[in-house]
Amino acid sequence: MSDNISLMIGGQVHDRWRRYRVDSDLLMPADDWDMTAAVKPGEGQASDVPDFVYEGAKSQLRIGDDLILDGILDTIDHDVSKRGNIMELYGRDRASLMLDCSAPLLTMQQATLEQVVKKAVASLNIKQVEYRAKPSAPAEKVHTEPGQSVWEWLQAACEVNQVWPWMAPNGTLIIGAPNYDIAPAADLILRRDGSGNVRQLRRVRSIHRSYSEITVYGQSPGTEGEQGGNVKGVVTDDTVPLYRPRVVIDGNCDSDELAEQRANKIMADGKMARDNFHARVEGHRVGIANNEGAPWEPGMRVNVYSEPHGVSAVYFLIRRTFTLSKQEGRQTELLLVPDRTWLLNIPFLKAKRRKGYGTRKGHYVESD
Repeated sequence: MSDNISLMIGGQVHDRWRRYRVDSDLLMPADDWDMTAAVKPGEGQASDVPDFVYEGAKSQLRIGDDLILDGILDTIDHDVSKRGNIMELYGRDRASLMLDCSAPLLTMQQATLEQVVKKAVASLNIKQVEYRAKPSAPAEKVHTEPGQSVWEWLQAACEVNQVWPWMAPNGTLIIGAPNYDIAPAADLILRRDGSGNVRQLRRVRSIHRSYSEITVYGQSPGTEGEQGGNVKGVVTDDTVPLYRPRVVIDGNCDSDELAEQRANKIMADGKMARDNFHARVEGHRVGIANNEGAPWEPGMRVNVYSEPHGVSAVYFLIRRTFTLSKQEGRQTELLLVPDRTWLLNIPFLKAKRRKGYGTRKGHYVESD
């Protein structure tokens, strides 16, 4: 299978690059890319840059026949000097529209997540939305703040509903959560003698974002028959070795249950950030027969076996970066987090909740 990345703009395809970098991160909005190519003089044309290459043009990136990003060309940097005629292109996926544009000022009563999503993307030409998890009950009140971006509004609504938004490679907006029931798609192996299938494997462990106790405060708007008031959710994490409390104010939490869900989400994010693997592998495709050489993609579960680190476990791929350089050739950088830590307590549409989660409501313990 081809490992070369091609860019299609205006129906034209280019696949000869001096360098490139293509990012995809489930935690960061707007996957981005930048590519550098030599420009041939455009004799008889007004510019060496073709007319169909313009800021705002639709763009698609592929590895062979596999679509890896559908988005928009943001910036064109055309540099002519004694060293050559060089053009650098920068772009992002369609989530960039939600990230850059302001949300409309509005207030919605008894709004479901689906209604919020429709309002958020209505004017941005994002027509395909796929729901992969069941949202919570309608919120008593949903509102936007002046200057708040569409993505910030959408992300806040999703977090309250215990789901997450991201863009699929084909431009579909996904509202859901990771599927931890799928089989691992790849093996990363590093032995003490240096053999294996990774160029580099680095493990980082940190307590920086972990807290022993998290308290979330919100505000109930009240109804015609009941007066509003303060809401509160508290969770604790016995795996943090010292007392580290944190208090969060979240206006989107209008019940004790939602405040506790938000606290659980913050706690899970800390557990996810506590143990990370950074890997570099050759090429852009998974080198495993049962996956037929698919491009690396966030959301994959990966078997990590490292003798120097003393690890043999399943990790979750949260970010990947395709790169090309003269020094390193084609390679892929991977960021892996502990399996079943990101958005764990989610009711899937077509999957059962993992058994044995925690010991009581709002409380984490380390499992054997």
